[in-house]
Amino acid sequence: MDFLKNISLFQSDKFGIVMILDILIVSFLIYQFYSTIRRTRGVQLLLGIGLIWVLGIFAQTLNFELLDWIIDNIRPALVFAIIVLLQPELRKITGDMARLRLFRPFLLKTATDLDEIVEASKIMAKNKTGSLIAIVREHSLKDIAEQAVQLDAILSTSLLLTIFKKNTALHDGAVIIEQNRIACAGAFLPMATNLDDARMGARHRAALGIAEESDAVIVVTSEETGEISVCHDGEMIHPVKPIELKNLLNTILHEKKAGPGNPNADKKFESEEVEESHD
Repeated sequence: MDFLKNISLFQSDKFGIVMILDILIVSFLIYQFYSTIRRTRGVQLLLGIGLIWVLGIFAQTLNFELLDWIIDNIRPALVFAIIVLLQPELRKITGDMARLRLFRPFLLKTATDLDEIVEASKIMAKNKTGSLIAIVREHSLKDIAEQAVQLDAILSTSLLLTIFKKNTALHDGAVIIEQNRIACAGAFLPMATNLDDARMGARHRAALGIAEESDAVIVVTSEETGEISVCHDGEMIHPVKPIELKNLLNTILHEKKAGPGNPNADKKFESEEVEESHD
């Protein structure tokens, strides 16, 4: 009998753990869904569906036969309405879940097409067009990107030049590149507060600020001097010769962060910066 009691208790505990796990998973899915649609038209659609559901309960409670019959016939179509009308939001939810750290080892990381970025930076530097391009690595810039103009466009030199064309609405903001696509434009990055050089403008402060808070690599072209700068891991390499930009970006994007296992990583760039200053 004691043996059976032990089995019963074990099964009861297991059932409790399953319930808790079930609640946590559902809560996570609801949170992901809400955080994705909270700034979209999906919120209004869900409020309308919720209102119909409440009216159905109200009709059943008060025995409103006609209203109850109408809502009963509408309810099956609501599921299809959600799937059809919320397709962009549903794709975004699944995409955000796929980018979770848990699944990153199983994902094939898309390499960024540096040729398009380098070519655009060279042209803008030559024409003294100010630009700010952030290349996402491991740490997502989703919170910043959500406040900007959403593009999700193919990365191309022509599009970058169009975005940063002088006197346009998106000229002063930053472009965020993720998974080899232009995720957004007109993004406002956090400013660095400990920049010693007072001659650095808002773009350079913003580039250094996001480089301090994330592992993104940022390419900046100066509107005043036409010089190119690259920020990463809280450091700024300035100026960078156009002919050396692609090799520098390749090296940064494929290197491991400096640390106990790689103490010379930053020294390499410091030496390159010294050599460039002597040229």
